[in-house]
Amino acid sequence: MFDFLRGTVANLDAGGNLSLDVGGVGYRIRVSGETRKRIALDGKPVTLHVRLLVKEDDLVLFGFADPAERAAFDLLTSVQQVGPAVAMAVLSAMGVGELRRILAAKDTGTLRKVKGVGPKSAERIVLELADRVERIPAPLDDAGPAPARVAEEAVRALVVLGFGAREAADAVGKAHRPGISAEDLLRAALGLLR
Repeated sequence: MFDFLRGTVANLDAGGNLSLDVGGVGYRIRVSGETRKRIALDGKPVTLHVRLLVKEDDLVLFGFADPAERAAFDLLTSVQQVGPAVAMAVLSAMGVGELRRILAAKDTGTLRKVKGVGPKSAERIVLELADRVERIPAPLDDAGPAPARVAEEAVRALVVLGFGAREAADAVGKAHRPGISAEDLLRAALGLLR
């Protein structure tokens, strides 16, 4: 029904609820922590890519800074027993680039650190979405090689060096930092495995 809304921020609270004034109509939109950080509060127009979810007794709008975050939300909510609250918690905790990396590396440990994601949910998310990570586009503000590709390259290199796939993915997950190159990530993961 809605694709995006453009307007000015009327109110933004710490709980992730935003009031967006669009031509005199106020829309209450739930946003992730990552989107909250990127919203200008200086009165300039803001564009949010939205998803409307219909509950039995409520209509809820979720807003995202870019289409990649909305695509990640859609994929997360497609997983059985993962609702919008858990999806927003995951996106708030790590953002799209990090989620792509975690799914590519099949890193359930990092997912379990997110409030509301238990061991079974983390396993289910990785199991159902690891093969579909390419459906999540790279975030618009991502510069350089995509974090998911960097992690995939490092995991492949470790497997070629004789490490098990799970062991390699765990080491890459622990060693990964934003903006790290595949070579540096490989060195750091090797240091953890020795």
